[in-house]
Formats: sequence, structure tokens, C-alpha cells
Amino acid sequence: MNTTQLPQIAEFPVHLLGWDLQQVIEAIHYQTQAPIGLIASSVIGVMALSCQDLFDVSPKAGLRHPISLFQMVLAQSGDRKSTVDKLLMKPARELEKSLEATFQCDRQQYNLAMSVWKVECRALEKALQKAISGGCDSADEISALEECHRTKPVAPICKRLFINDATTAAVKKALGMGWPSLCLLSDEAGGVLQGELLREGSLLNSLWSGQSIVVDRASSDSFRVEDARLGCMLMVQPGLFEDYLKARGAQARQSGFLARYLLCSPPSTIGYRYSHHDRQAPALSMQNALDWFHQRVRDRLERAMACRENQQERVCLQLSDDASIRWHEEYNLIESLSASGQPLEAFRDYASKHMEQVSRIAAVFAGFYDSEAKEIPNNIMHAAIGVANWYLDHFMALMKASTVTEEELNADLLEKWLNEKETFWQNGWIPKNYILKYGPNKLRGRRELNGALDELANRGRIVFSMIGRTKYVRLIIIRLSTPSQFGR
Repeated sequence: MNTTQLPQIAEFPVHLLGWDLQQVIEAIHYQTQAPIGLIASSVIGVMALSCQDLFDVSPKAGLRHPISLFQMVLAQSGDRKSTVDKLLMKPARELEKSLEATFQCDRQQYNLAMSVWKVECRALEKALQKAISGGCDSADEISALEECHRTKPVAPICKRLFINDATTAAVKKALGMGWPSLCLLSDEAGGVLQGELLREGSLLNSLWSGQSIVVDRASSDSFRVEDARLGCMLMVQPGLFEDYLKARGAQARQSGFLARYLLCSPPSTIGYRYSHHDRQAPALSMQNALDWFHQRVRDRLERAMACRENQQERVCLQLSDDASIRWHEEYNLIESLSASGQPLEAFRDYASKHMEQVSRIAAVFAGFYDSEAKEIPNNIMHAAIGVANWYLDHFMALMKASTVTEEELNADLLEKWLNEKETFWQNGWIPKNYILKYGPNKLRGRRELNGALDELANRGRIVFSMIGRTKYVRLIIIRLSTPSQFGR
């Protein structure tokens, strides 16, 4: 799968976002010249992390979903993934560093308290043993020992925001025995794709849906992962993703695992990142834009932690009347496009999750803009649908590219070659024998060439003519084509 040959997909719809977010994306693009789609996906991922433990969403009666997002961005080495991550994640990483320092202090106090407790416990045990051995009434000693056990110091929890150890056991332990709202984060996720966490997929499927998980362990106590929230922000090189699809793509789609990811492959900006000494800064300075974003991220994360510590329930965002009408209209459109013979028939796995993705994205936008939000307005639903459709287009293109046949690849190669040679021959007619002898190396075999010609003929891209015993081929030139929203 060569992502440079994917169908042309429009740029990420930045115009649908609020002005403040547009300025953040513009500022980071000005600083890094990274792909807009990569930047926008990272922005949305950070927003989702900051809001996932504050809000749930209910798009209609009887449905309630987490708003965590699973994202996977395909980006070349050198596309400045780490630089974008550093700029956007600054408040979250600073908060995590502060939480780590607090944990270290708490752990020191805990260790001291445990040492004192153990001494007290041993002394009370000896007193109880002495009373029993002497035949005395031991009620007071038993009561004192019971009270001592009730006051055993509680180990502090290391509050984390990110997890990088992408094993099934590590994720379960981090959520079940640590802080239960995390983001699986990697800007070089090749190892994650090859690991058993994504190979199995069932754990992540359950966590995406917010389900409880019982963890049985032979060597230690069992525990539960309950009311947890996990987001994923993975960036991976296209070639590694291609290898993953070849090895596990069918299973990943059948299990519904890939359908839970917002996939995208923004075109690389490598080769176009020119430096100009007189280049003008954005209207709103980068620092002002990022300060606004960082303050929102920090505020939402701290609010979420306080709510969980105080055992406050998450706010469940409802849809306004207008947003609900728009949501149902989009739902019905996606459903109709999933029917047999329709454009989404081959992508029903993703289509079945599409409106939930819309709901989650809308809730992230609403909660990030207003920490006191109770419902999702129509304009935010409109933006969420546009963003979700952008990811849908990328999913379709990537899955099509991963399932393309050899004949289709050869046909694409031949069409490109014919297009280049078209003006060299009178009226564009080229002898088939000439193609066999001088065409692309891969097509200089009769079986390969005939397969490519048949595929192009089926597409209506070429016509044939016989002059004597010589067969000629001519490419049908299409000058302009404007694809429909779901036309593929």
C-alpha cells in the first residue's frame, strides 16, 4: 500500500472548528510545517484525553457512550510527529510530572507510616500471644489488634495520564490498580502494532465501550477494571501499518477493532517545508493560541481528577433538539449508504460505529469549550459530522488500498504509463506488442499485461482496435472529475 497513491481526499476541515482551535492549528503549522491533518488529529486527541473522564454522551434515549477516542495517524518518518506532540502535550506532561512528585512525597510518608504500623502490629500480636499463653482474658488485645488492622495505611496511587507500555497486562494493571483514566500514547507505534495488545484487540474493544473487566491472576490477588476510560493516540509509519493489515487486517476488521479507530493518512509535507525570512506570523501569535489551549487542557484534567476523587459522576451530554434532528438525519444517510450495492457496503464494520464516533467527537468539542456544558448544540454537531466524515473517507481509502488485487495494481501502473505515452502516437493508438516489449518491466509478460488490459477495459478506461493482425490500445482521457462525498 503506497499512501502517496491513495485517492485524493480533501484537507482536514479546519474551517468547521471554532476560531480558537483554528488558531491553534495554524500556529502549530506555522511553527512545524507538519501536515494539517496530523496536527488537527493530535489537537482532537489531546482534547479527548482532557475531557474523557468528565463527560459521557447520550445521542438518543437508551444510549450512553464514553467519549474516549482511539486514533491512529499514518505519518512518514520526518513528518515532525514528536514536535507536534511536544507542543500540544505540554500541559498534560507538566501535570503528570507534578503528580509524580506528589506521589513520591506521599510514598515516603506511606513507607514511614507502614514501618510504624508494622511495629505496632507486631507488639499487639505479642501482647495477644502472651495473654493467650497465660490463660488471661484476651478480649482487649484482640480488639486492639483489630483496630490496628483497620487503620493500616493505604498506599498512595500514582496518578498518570499516559501509558506507553502497550502490553495487555500493563494496560489492565495501570487502569485497575492505578489511575483509571489514561491515554495509550506513542508517536512511533510500530511496536504497538506488532504487539499482542493490538493482535488480540478484545481488551481495547471492551475499554472503548467502557465495560468492566475482571482480571484473574494466579500469582497474586485478582482485581477489576471498572469505570475506566482509555484513549489511544498512535502515530505509525505507513509501511508498518501496511504490514499490520497484511498480517492481521482481516481479523482486526472482523472483530470490529479497526472500526473503533479514527484512521487517517494526511499527505506528507516533506519537500515543501521551505524557510522564508520574511514569512509573516499568524494573526494571533502562536504563544497566545497555545496558552489558551494549554489552559483549557490543564483545567479539564484537574477538574476530572477532582471529580473522581470526590466520587462525582460524569456529566452525560444530551443533544439539543436541532442537534438531535441533524444526528438522526446523518444516521439515516449512513444506514442507506450501507445497503447492498451502496458505497458503504464494503465498510459496514466502520459504518456501524460511525455515528457513535460522531457523538464522541461532538461531546469532546462541547466539553472542551464549556466545562459546564449539559448539551451539544447544532453547530457543534455539524462540525463533528464533518470531521467524522473526513476520517470515514480515510478509512475507506486505506482499506481499499490494502485489499487491491495484483491486476488492479498492474492496471494502475499501465494507465499511468499509457497516459505518459499517449501523445507519442497518432491519435493515441499504441500497439499491444510495443507495450509488451517497452512497457513497464512488471508488465512484460503476457499474463500480467493481459490482466492489466482486461482490468482497464472493465473500468472503461481503454478501447481496442485491430488493424490487420496487430492489436492496438488507446487510453480514454478524462480531464476533470469531481467525486461525490461518498463516491469511490
